[in-house]
Amino acid sequence: MRWFFTLFGTVVGVLFLSFVAWIATRVLHWDSANMWVGRVMIWDLYAIAVVMSYVAFVGGWHIWERLTGRMELGEAARLQSEGRSLPPKD
Repeated sequence: MRWFFTLFGTVVGVLFLSFVAWIATRVLHWDSANMWVGRVMIWDLYAIAVVMSYVAFVGGWHIWERLTGRMELGEAARLQSEGRSLPPKD
């Protein structure tokens, strides 16, 4: 999961620095540079949307596994493969 947090931190950092650069280019009236900084911000927002889509997919997957009981079945199979007894049913 370190790759995810590295990617997320990078995208958020780029967005923050782009926002600072966008303000600086607006104040200094560098219209051409401001246009390019704006484009970087838009592409970075696309990257954030991809990261958020991934988070939503993984979260939905885990909720689906929890609701259908597949998560518990996987845990029981792991315990049996290790030779341990199954936990008692409540």
